[in-house]
Amino acid sequence: MHVPNNEEYRFNECAQCKSVFLQNSVPQQELHRYYSKAYLPYRGASAWGKFSDFVKRSDEKLNRSRVNTVRNVINLKPDTRVLDLGCGKPDFLQALQKRYNCRCYGIDFSSEGWKNANYSSLNLTQGDIHDVEFDHQFDVITAWHYLEHDYHPQKTVKRLLELLKPGGLFIFEVPHHESITAAAQKQHWQGWHSPRHLTLFSTAGIRKLFPGAQWTQVKYKKRGTLDAFTLWWLGHRQKHNTDWSASMEKHFWPLVFLKVVTAPFFALERFFPMGIQTGIFKKRESDV
Repeated sequence: MHVPNNEEYRFNECAQCKSVFLQNSVPQQELHRYYSKAYLPYRGASAWGKFSDFVKRSDEKLNRSRVNTVRNVINLKPDTRVLDLGCGKPDFLQALQKRYNCRCYGIDFSSEGWKNANYSSLNLTQGDIHDVEFDHQFDVITAWHYLEHDYHPQKTVKRLLELLKPGGLFIFEVPHHESITAAAQKQHWQGWHSPRHLTLFSTAGIRKLFPGAQWTQVKYKKRGTLDAFTLWWLGHRQKHNTDWSASMEKHFWPLVFLKVVTAPFFALERFFPMGIQTGIFKKRESDV
């Protein structure tokens, strides 16, 4: 998406695990410049004008998929505590609470995603996971496209061990740079999303991030809840210098056309990496 002043960014690849790391990241205290009110994920369905209802339904489908991802690995009950890292616009948490009446918590460095809507039933905090204290541990921690933004992923994983109950689950979704769309779109692929994305993890890099002495891998998938087409379309529009602060109305029908035309290709994401990957890890019971 929009990068101020046409800045250029470079990634370095780890020779061992093949994860890539942003070489010239911006200071963390300056990152707010890249998350303005014009940032498309914060604008949500409202950015699409008269087509906003269609986009709302698409967002609701995405959130149902994420709720189902959690439900499939844990028995959700009213006393289940769920924390969403980088919750942004916390509609996933709201959908989870509405369906299962869980105790839902969200944390994000910016409150832009929730300050203009009613999320009073959720426990939302503006801040950093390393600074915010909780008086309890969590059954599940989710991170839907959070880890790639993290300045200190190894430190965050250690913090997860403190916040999760023994046997608790960490569910995350991140871009997959070892994918067909990344190879095809090159610098326009939206998984780079510079300078907002700092680390893109390889499959080997994910295993290295969650050592077996502390974590058990429950599941790994070369796809996610976010449609790989969406990431590809964002890159397609980035290549054409889309103004992300403007109305998206004029892009709606071309988007629908492209989604229909490319559907057979993206149906292959069940078998081949198309740009999104998901991991589910369990904190070992012996870790307290």
